[in-house]
Amino acid sequence: MGEHTYFLKAMDWAAAGTYYDEAHNAFPLRGSVRILREPEWTLNGLLEVRSDPPVRFTNDYRIRQAASPLTLEWTSFNPALGPLEGSFEFVGRSILSAYRSQDGAYSGTEVLTLREDGSYYNAGAAFRGGRRLSSWEAVLTPV
Repeated sequence: MGEHTYFLKAMDWAAAGTYYDEAHNAFPLRGSVRILREPEWTLNGLLEVRSDPPVRFTNDYRIRQAASPLTLEWTSFNPALGPLEGSFEFVGRSILSAYRSQDGAYSGTEVLTLREDGSYYNAGAAFRGGRRLSSWEAVLTPV
C-alpha cells in the first residue's frame, strides 16, 4: 500500500461513479479535481451528473494544516450550498471529511479510501436540515 497523495501533492484527478438524488435515483457522474499547493493550497473540483437535464457542481476549496498533523481544515464556496467549512482527517488508509454550511442548513460527510493502485474510492452524502439531499460513490484516479 502506498502513501496518501490526495490533498498532499499537486495533482490532477479524474472521477467516475454514481450520483444518487434525494429519491435515490442513480445517475452516472464524471468529474475532475485539481490540487495546487502554490501560491495557496487549493482544490478545484467539477462534477457533472448525467441526469436529464444534466447537473454540474463546482467547488473551490482553500486548505490549511491544522494543529494536528493528521488534520487539514478547509473552507469552500459551493454555488448551490453557499460557504462551507470542514476538515479532512487522515485515519490509516482513509481520509474522512465532515462539513457544514456557515448558516447550518447544509452538512455532509464523505470518505476517501486509498486503493492498492493509488486511486481512491470515495463515498459521501449531503444533508439539508438533517435529511439526505444526495449521495455518491466514485473512484478518483490520478491523471
